[in-house]
Amino acid sequence: MSAPNPASSTSTEEAKKNSTDLAASLQELRQLSNQVFLTGGRGLAGDQDTSKDHSWLQHLQEQFGSVNSTIKDIEEATAQFQAQTNVLMIGNVDTDPQIESFQLYSDLAKNHRWFEKVNEYAVGASAFLGQNLLKRSYCNFKSRRKPLSTCHIAQPDHLTKMISGINKMFNDMKVTVSRPGGSMLNAVVEVHLDRILKTVIIFKGLMIEWVVVKGWKEDLLKPDGQVDIWGESRYQVFQRITENANAAMIHFLSPAYPELAVRSFMTYLHSFNSLFSDKCKQCNCHLQNNLPPTWREFRTLEPYHEDCRV
Repeated sequence: MSAPNPASSTSTEEAKKNSTDLAASLQELRQLSNQVFLTGGRGLAGDQDTSKDHSWLQHLQEQFGSVNSTIKDIEEATAQFQAQTNVLMIGNVDTDPQIESFQLYSDLAKNHRWFEKVNEYAVGASAFLGQNLLKRSYCNFKSRRKPLSTCHIAQPDHLTKMISGINKMFNDMKVTVSRPGGSMLNAVVEVHLDRILKTVIIFKGLMIEWVVVKGWKEDLLKPDGQVDIWGESRYQVFQRITENANAAMIHFLSPAYPELAVRSFMTYLHSFNSLFSDKCKQCNCHLQNNLPPTWREFRTLEPYHEDCRV
């Protein structure tokens, strides 16, 4: 525990004494003021004339003089009190009877000195850094920004050409393109994978926006002849594949290389051609909870059950 500072204790005691004297002077001023008001309120007794009897007026003047003298004393004490305001406000903290407040004065003093040093160092550092440019080179190079992606507004011929190339990649997967309403940007791509599943893929330019997977015997069209892009499969296995395919679509999404992203997704989708014959790489079983492995690793395309994948 650090020893008390004698100078600090002296200034604190002096501030306390000035505060006590000021309080006593204020109390005296209140009493003298009350006496002035009482004397003035009572006035002269009966019909006594003030011009003949000056005792009452003289007494009242003496009381006013005492009030003025007390006011001057209070003004002098207040001037001394203001000079020691900071000492008094902080110095009285250690007089708090609470044990937790005993060290508060010394802590506040240390923090005040620390903030003063921080301010001094910050001003010096700012002046020093202002003289030095924080640049690696004195040459001004123009920033080379990558061109903005335009894959979402690609021409229809680009998608048609890309789909024809995918049809050549996989013999057991047929991909067709249709544009509802003659749209130049939006396209509906239907994928028929052998006799296993059917898929509806919504394109905007060259970017995939939505995927729906259904069974081979399920219809992709509504009763009115339009493609059903929101209806899900009635089989749980294809519902799981739809969820996983949308996750794969987000994983392969690349505005900088849209053609590579579409080919990667189509390769992922083609990996389900052995959906009902693959074994899980983790448990080495065909079925788990009456479902085949519906998850495919994005890089290796290895089959896993939903509960077996890490």
